[in-house]
Amino acid sequence: MQYFIIKLLSGTMSFLLILFICWFICLGKATDCGGQNVTQTIIVGKEDEAAFRTVQEAIDSVKDNNDQWVKIHIQAGLYM
Repeated sequence: MQYFIIKLLSGTMSFLLILFICWFICLGKATDCGGQNVTQTIIVGKEDEAAFRTVQEAIDSVKDNNDQWVKIHIQAGLYM
């Protein structure tokens, strides 16, 4: 009887662990607005057409309490 209870608890714990890991992975996914509701696109890059040279400058340019989708496009490069 004790073996059965230990086996049952072991299986339940494994199931709960897998369930928790799946739930955690789902929370980490970014929500994509699909590009349909983007009201502003900010470009970060090293070239002249870029609005900002650093990612932080681009983030800081978004207004506080913004309720619109803002896309920050980061061009290829090294940013430190």
